[in-house]
Amino acid sequence: MPRIMAKAWGFGLAFIAAAMLALALRPDLRLAARVAWNDPRLLPAFADDARVHYEPEARACAEVVAEIAPRAIAQIESAHGRPFAQPPIVGVYASFENYASANAMDDPGIAAVTRAGVALLSPTLCGAERGRLEGVLTHELSHVHLSGWRPLGAPRPPQWFTEGLAVMASHGGGAEGVSEAEAAQAIRDGYRVVLDERRWIDFAGLAFEREPPRDPKLDALTQRQRLAYRQAGMFVGWLRMRDETAFLQLLRALEAGEAFEPSFEIAFSENPSELWRRLISDLSDRSGVKEQSP
Repeated sequence: MPRIMAKAWGFGLAFIAAAMLALALRPDLRLAARVAWNDPRLLPAFADDARVHYEPEARACAEVVAEIAPRAIAQIESAHGRPFAQPPIVGVYASFENYASANAMDDPGIAAVTRAGVALLSPTLCGAERGRLEGVLTHELSHVHLSGWRPLGAPRPPQWFTEGLAVMASHGGGAEGVSEAEAAQAIRDGYRVVLDERRWIDFAGLAFEREPPRDPKLDALTQRQRLAYRQAGMFVGWLRMRDETAFLQLLRALEAGEAFEPSFEIAFSENPSELWRRLISDLSDRSGVKEQSP
């Protein structure tokens, strides 16, 4: 028996050593371990709304989120045309370090992110950026809603659509500081977001047909992101206003796990680039300004 126990201990120690070596050699595994350790579903649930999970130090913020959540959820269900597939979970963090570990990007500077069907909120939304809390929460719930219906492994829609949908559904969440009038003028001037096939968040790589001018008083990355998101949100809103039946048909196809490009063409009988050019033309005609060439 002692010999068997010694062998078992030896195997156990060897396994632990191998796991520690793997974590040391693979940064992606270390990040995955930190993400799992800081999963918001492991945090306490708010007594009055079990959908809200929070770090104990973020209880006051969680109370605000729990007060906002019902109307934000109702707003997204109305915009998306159906209820959530399951009750949405929101994680509220007090620690920037824990939030950065949980958001799978190891980045504390992002105000909020949706990961694995859960909305994670940075401490900044109950601090320096409190004015953005409701809009950003509603924006993230749009992502939660879409991902909640989609089967695992389904192809991702392009970023311009998912972010544009979230901006439209949240009435501008994520695009604060850039009005529709300003975004429309930027489109007329040729500073247009490129509707490429990018599938995941790459804030630094958002492309424009022409690089928009810098405002030295604003952070360049934030400025570009919010202009791009506002333009994408305007386009998605225009698609819905133009043909709501086609728009909801597209959403149902994406929720069923269908690929974006063929689903879009089946719903609208045109591709996104053709309709984007039509919106650009409409904006130019409305203003009486000749369209600028890229």
